Amino acid sequence: MFRYFISKEFLFTLIGLGVLGLLAYLLVFFLFLPIYTRHGEALLVPDVFELPLDDALTKMEGANLRIEVRDSAYYDDLPALTVVAQYPVALSRVKPHRKIYLTVNKKVPPMVKVPDIEGYTLYQAKSRLESWKLAIGSVTKVPDIAENVVLELSFKGTELEAGVEVPQGAKIDVVIGNGYRGSGRKIEVPSLVGLQYEEALALLRKYDLGVGSIIYNSDDVDGIEGEVYNQRPRPRFGDSIRIGRPIDLFIYGHEPEENEGVEAEIIQN
Repeated sequence: MFRYFISKEFLFTLIGLGVLGLLAYLLVFFLFLPIYTRHGEALLVPDVFELPLDDALTKMEGANLRIEVRDSAYYDDLPALTVVAQYPVALSRVKPHRKIYLTVNKKVPPMVKVPDIEGYTLYQAKSRLESWKLAIGSVTKVPDIAENVVLELSFKGTELEAGVEVPQGAKIDVVIGNGYRGSGRKIEVPSLVGLQYEEALALLRKYDLGVGSIIYNSDDVDGIEGEVYNQRPRPRFGDSIRIGRPIDLFIYGHEPEENEGVEAEIIQN
Protein backbone atom coordinates (compact mmCIF):
# COMPACT_ATOMS: atom_id res chain seq x y z
CA MET A 1 0.00 0.00 0.00
CA PHE A 2 2.78 2.40 0.92
CA ARG A 3 4.46 1.75 -2.43
CA TYR A 4 1.39 3.14 -4.25
CA PHE A 5 1.80 6.59 -2.66
CA ILE A 6 5.37 6.84 -3.94
CA SER A 7 4.62 5.37 -7.37
CA LYS A 8 4.45 7.27 -10.66
CA GLU A 9 0.78 6.30 -10.99
CA PHE A 10 -0.13 8.21 -7.81
CA LEU A 11 1.94 11.20 -8.95
CA PHE A 12 0.16 11.30 -12.32
CA THR A 13 -3.18 11.05 -10.51
CA LEU A 14 -2.33 14.08 -8.36
CA ILE A 15 -1.20 16.06 -11.39
CA GLY A 16 -4.43 15.17 -13.22
CA LEU A 17 -6.60 16.25 -10.29
CA GLY A 18 -4.67 19.53 -10.04
CA VAL A 19 -5.15 20.25 -13.77
CA LEU A 20 -8.90 19.49 -13.51
CA GLY A 21 -9.20 21.77 -10.45
CA LEU A 22 -7.41 24.59 -12.26
CA LEU A 23 -9.64 24.22 -15.32
CA ALA A 24 -12.76 24.23 -13.12
CA TYR A 25 -11.56 27.41 -11.36
CA LEU A 26 -10.82 29.17 -14.65
CA LEU A 27 -14.22 28.23 -16.09
CA VAL A 28 -16.09 29.48 -13.03
CA PHE A 29 -14.11 32.69 -12.56
CA PHE A 30 -13.70 33.79 -16.17
CA LEU A 31 -16.82 32.35 -17.80
CA PHE A 32 -19.73 31.53 -15.53
CA LEU A 33 -19.22 34.28 -12.93
CA PRO A 34 -18.96 37.17 -15.43
CA ILE A 35 -22.10 35.89 -17.19
CA TYR A 36 -23.99 35.69 -13.90
CA THR A 37 -22.88 39.10 -12.63
CA ARG A 38 -22.65 40.76 -16.08
CA HIS A 39 -19.12 41.81 -15.26
CA GLY A 40 -18.03 44.88 -17.21
CA GLU A 41 -21.58 45.71 -18.26
CA ALA A 42 -22.79 49.01 -16.78
CA LEU A 43 -25.29 51.73 -17.70
CA LEU A 44 -25.25 55.47 -17.13
CA VAL A 45 -28.17 56.64 -14.98
CA PRO A 46 -30.17 59.28 -16.89
CA ASP A 47 -30.83 62.69 -15.34
CA VAL A 48 -34.55 62.98 -14.57
CA PHE A 49 -34.36 65.95 -12.19
CA GLU A 50 -37.41 68.25 -12.57
CA LEU A 51 -39.04 65.89 -15.07
CA PRO A 52 -42.69 64.80 -14.62
CA LEU A 53 -42.90 61.35 -13.07
CA ASP A 54 -44.33 59.76 -16.25
CA ASP A 55 -41.49 61.19 -18.35
CA ALA A 56 -38.95 59.98 -15.80
CA LEU A 57 -40.45 56.48 -15.94
CA THR A 58 -40.24 56.43 -19.74
CA LYS A 59 -36.65 57.65 -19.69
CA MET A 60 -35.55 55.08 -17.12
CA GLU A 61 -37.28 52.20 -18.90
CA GLY A 62 -35.59 53.28 -22.13
CA ALA A 63 -32.27 52.98 -20.32
CA ASN A 64 -33.16 49.46 -19.11
CA LEU A 65 -33.61 50.63 -15.53
CA ARG A 66 -36.48 50.52 -13.04
CA ILE A 67 -37.80 53.23 -10.71
CA GLU A 68 -39.40 53.34 -7.30
CA VAL A 69 -40.86 56.46 -5.66
CA ARG A 70 -39.27 56.39 -2.23
CA ASP A 71 -40.17 59.80 -0.78
CA SER A 72 -41.93 63.10 -1.40
CA ALA A 73 -41.22 66.73 -0.63
CA TYR A 74 -42.86 70.02 -1.43
CA TYR A 75 -41.54 72.90 -3.53
CA ASP A 76 -44.03 75.61 -4.44
CA ASP A 77 -42.08 76.57 -7.56
CA LEU A 78 -42.36 73.10 -9.17
CA PRO A 79 -45.39 71.22 -10.57
CA ALA A 80 -46.87 68.31 -8.64
CA LEU A 81 -45.26 64.87 -9.17
CA THR A 82 -42.07 66.40 -10.51
CA VAL A 83 -38.85 64.57 -9.67
CA VAL A 84 -36.87 66.58 -7.10
CA ALA A 85 -34.17 64.00 -6.26
CA GLN A 86 -32.88 60.64 -7.45
CA TYR A 87 -30.56 57.92 -6.15
CA PRO A 88 -28.18 56.84 -7.54
CA VAL A 89 -27.51 60.29 -8.93
CA ALA A 90 -27.43 61.09 -12.63
CA LEU A 91 -24.48 59.71 -14.66
CA SER A 92 -23.71 57.05 -12.06
CA ARG A 93 -22.76 53.64 -13.49
CA VAL A 94 -25.10 50.81 -12.49
CA LYS A 95 -26.05 47.31 -13.60
CA PRO A 96 -28.94 46.81 -16.04
CA HIS A 97 -32.38 46.59 -14.40
CA ARG A 98 -31.07 48.42 -11.33
CA LYS A 99 -33.81 50.14 -9.31
CA ILE A 100 -33.51 53.93 -9.19
CA TYR A 101 -35.17 55.62 -6.20
CA LEU A 102 -36.97 58.91 -6.80
CA THR A 103 -38.29 61.73 -4.61
CA VAL A 104 -41.24 63.59 -6.14
CA ASN A 105 -42.99 66.86 -5.44
CA LYS A 106 -46.21 66.52 -3.44
CA LYS A 107 -49.58 67.20 -5.05
CA VAL A 108 -50.95 69.03 -2.01
CA PRO A 109 -48.76 71.42 0.02
CA PRO A 110 -48.50 70.69 3.74
CA MET A 111 -50.21 73.06 6.16
CA VAL A 112 -48.14 75.35 8.39
CA LYS A 113 -49.09 77.69 11.20
CA VAL A 114 -48.88 81.43 10.66
CA PRO A 115 -46.39 82.94 13.14
CA ASP A 116 -47.21 86.07 15.11
CA ILE A 117 -45.89 89.02 13.10
CA GLU A 118 -48.15 91.82 14.32
CA GLY A 119 -46.05 94.56 15.85
CA TYR A 120 -42.95 93.50 13.93
CA THR A 121 -41.28 95.64 11.29
CA LEU A 122 -41.89 94.62 7.70
CA TYR A 123 -38.31 93.33 7.39
CA GLN A 124 -38.62 91.20 10.52
CA ALA A 125 -42.06 89.93 9.46
CA LYS A 126 -40.64 88.85 6.10
CA SER A 127 -37.76 86.94 7.76
CA ARG A 128 -40.12 85.32 10.25
CA LEU A 129 -42.56 84.19 7.55
CA GLU A 130 -39.75 82.79 5.39
CA SER A 131 -38.52 80.70 8.33
CA TRP A 132 -41.96 79.05 8.33
CA LYS A 133 -41.81 78.62 4.52
CA LEU A 134 -44.32 81.39 3.90
CA ALA A 135 -43.90 84.68 2.03
CA ILE A 136 -45.02 88.29 2.05
CA GLY A 137 -47.77 88.99 -0.46
CA SER A 138 -49.18 92.45 -1.04
CA VAL A 139 -48.15 95.29 1.27
CA THR A 140 -50.78 97.94 1.98
CA LYS A 141 -49.93 101.16 3.80
CA VAL A 142 -52.53 102.89 5.94
CA PRO A 143 -52.39 106.11 7.93
CA ASP A 144 -50.86 105.09 11.25
CA ILE A 145 -48.07 106.35 13.42
CA ALA A 146 -46.43 102.88 13.52
CA GLU A 147 -44.28 103.34 10.43
CA ASN A 148 -43.45 100.08 8.58
CA VAL A 149 -44.90 98.04 11.44
CA VAL A 150 -47.31 95.18 10.62
CA LEU A 151 -50.81 96.05 11.82
CA GLU A 152 -52.88 93.33 10.14
CA LEU A 153 -52.34 90.22 8.04
CA SER A 154 -54.62 88.25 5.76
CA PHE A 155 -54.69 85.40 3.24
CA LYS A 156 -56.92 85.50 0.17
CA GLY A 157 -58.98 88.26 1.69
CA THR A 158 -59.49 86.55 5.06
CA GLU A 159 -57.95 88.19 8.12
CA LEU A 160 -55.52 85.93 9.93
CA GLU A 161 -54.45 85.44 13.50
CA ALA A 162 -51.27 83.78 14.71
CA GLY A 163 -51.56 80.00 14.81
CA VAL A 164 -54.02 79.66 11.93
CA GLU A 165 -52.91 77.05 9.38
CA VAL A 166 -52.35 77.94 5.73
CA PRO A 167 -50.72 76.00 2.86
CA GLN A 168 -46.93 76.02 2.83
CA GLY A 169 -45.67 78.62 0.39
CA ALA A 170 -48.73 80.84 0.87
CA LYS A 171 -48.28 84.57 0.39
CA ILE A 172 -49.51 86.54 3.38
CA ASP A 173 -50.84 90.02 2.69
CA VAL A 174 -49.95 92.62 5.31
CA VAL A 175 -51.08 96.09 6.31
CA ILE A 176 -48.42 98.43 7.68
CA GLY A 177 -48.45 101.98 8.98
CA ASN A 178 -47.07 104.81 6.89
CA GLY A 179 -45.99 106.87 9.91
CA TYR A 180 -47.92 109.91 8.73
CA ARG A 181 -48.38 111.18 12.29
CA GLY A 182 -45.17 109.72 13.56
CA SER A 183 -42.72 111.48 11.27
CA GLY A 184 -40.53 113.53 13.57
CA ARG A 185 -42.72 112.90 16.63
CA LYS A 186 -40.96 111.35 19.58
CA ILE A 187 -41.89 109.92 22.95
CA GLU A 188 -39.91 109.05 26.03
CA VAL A 189 -38.28 105.61 25.87
CA PRO A 190 -40.57 103.31 27.89
CA SER A 191 -39.07 101.07 30.57
CA LEU A 192 -39.56 97.40 29.74
CA VAL A 193 -37.12 95.85 32.22
CA GLY A 194 -38.83 93.47 34.62
CA LEU A 195 -41.75 92.76 32.29
CA GLN A 196 -42.52 89.40 30.74
CA TYR A 197 -42.01 89.28 26.98
CA GLU A 198 -45.76 89.35 26.25
CA GLU A 199 -46.20 92.36 28.54
CA ALA A 200 -43.30 94.18 26.91
CA LEU A 201 -44.73 93.46 23.47
CA ALA A 202 -48.13 94.83 24.49
CA LEU A 203 -46.51 97.99 25.87
CA LEU A 204 -44.53 98.53 22.68
CA ARG A 205 -47.70 98.25 20.65
CA LYS A 206 -49.44 100.67 22.98
CA TYR A 207 -46.77 103.29 22.31
CA ASP A 208 -46.62 102.44 18.58
CA LEU A 209 -43.06 101.16 18.79
CA GLY A 210 -41.65 98.13 17.00
CA VAL A 211 -39.94 94.99 18.26
CA GLY A 212 -36.22 94.93 17.53
CA SER A 213 -33.83 92.03 18.02
CA ILE A 214 -34.65 89.43 20.68
CA ILE A 215 -31.50 88.42 22.57
CA TYR A 216 -31.85 85.40 24.86
CA ASN A 217 -29.62 84.73 27.88
CA SER A 218 -29.64 81.01 28.64
CA ASP A 219 -26.76 81.09 31.16
CA ASP A 220 -28.27 83.06 34.06
CA VAL A 221 -30.01 80.37 36.10
CA ASP A 222 -31.31 82.96 38.60
CA GLY A 223 -33.22 84.88 35.96
CA ILE A 224 -36.96 84.42 35.53
CA GLU A 225 -37.77 82.65 32.28
CA GLY A 226 -39.17 85.10 29.73
CA GLU A 227 -38.40 88.25 31.75
CA VAL A 228 -36.89 91.31 30.07
CA TYR A 229 -33.66 92.18 31.91
CA ASN A 230 -32.33 94.81 29.53
CA GLN A 231 -33.36 96.84 26.50
CA ARG A 232 -31.76 98.89 23.77
CA PRO A 233 -32.10 101.88 23.86
CA ARG A 234 -32.38 102.14 27.65
CA PRO A 235 -34.89 104.52 29.27
CA ARG A 236 -32.62 107.34 30.43
CA PHE A 237 -34.00 110.64 31.64
CA GLY A 238 -34.55 113.02 28.78
CA ASP A 239 -34.00 110.37 26.06
CA SER A 240 -36.71 109.92 23.47
CA ILE A 241 -37.42 107.68 20.50
CA ARG A 242 -39.31 108.33 17.29
CA ILE A 243 -42.70 106.70 16.90
CA GLY A 244 -42.49 103.45 14.94
CA ARG A 245 -38.86 102.74 15.80
CA PRO A 246 -37.91 99.31 17.23
CA ILE A 247 -36.53 98.51 20.68
CA ASP A 248 -34.25 95.50 21.21
CA LEU A 249 -35.15 93.19 24.10
CA PHE A 250 -32.80 91.08 26.26
CA ILE A 251 -34.66 88.15 27.80
CA TYR A 252 -33.77 85.44 30.31
CA GLY A 253 -34.08 81.85 29.14
CA HIS A 254 -33.68 79.69 26.07
CA GLU A 255 -35.02 80.73 22.70
CA PRO A 256 -38.31 78.84 22.22
CA GLU A 257 -38.80 76.86 19.02
CA GLU A 258 -41.88 78.86 18.05
CA ASN A 259 -39.68 81.95 17.82
CA GLU A 260 -37.84 80.49 14.84
CA GLY A 261 -37.12 83.26 12.35
CA VAL A 262 -36.96 86.10 14.88
CA GLU A 263 -33.70 88.01 14.73
CA ALA A 264 -32.12 86.52 17.83
CA GLU A 265 -28.76 85.65 19.26
CA ILE A 266 -27.83 83.53 22.27
CA ILE A 267 -25.51 85.00 24.88
CA GLN A 268 -22.97 82.42 26.05
CA ASN A 269 -20.24 83.15 28.54
